[in-house]
Amino acid sequence: MSDETPPPQPASPAAATIDDFVILDTHPNAPRRGPVYLAFGLVVLAGVLGGLIGSSLVSATCSTRPPLLQRVLHGIEPLVAAPERSCTTQQFGGTLGGALIAALGTAVVAVLVLRAMAEWRKTPPTTS
Repeated sequence: MSDETPPPQPASPAAATIDDFVILDTHPNAPRRGPVYLAFGLVVLAGVLGGLIGSSLVSATCSTRPPLLQRVLHGIEPLVAAPERSCTTQQFGGTLGGALIAALGTAVVAVLVLRAMAEWRKTPPTTS
């Protein structure tokens, strides 16, 4: 027998206060904080590296020289201006796209690994 008496239940849910409920710190199947922080850091790192790869890819393929047709027209008729092209929009798009793709891919893998770790902790492997 136990000397502890259960806490009194409120008469109605509207009359309940925060003191009437037990608040758990974490869910029992939640992963530990260390791996979660590590996964977050790796997702950020993957985003930065993906942005660098996307930016480098665009800078390697984007040319500031005008297209061949504009250069030919400028040679035939000097009044037709062959403007310089800017790659800033493409550079921004490549950086943002690379960062998002890399970060989202890494985040999916990190969530799957964290779920597997929580499952392994819940039911440890048996040795036969």
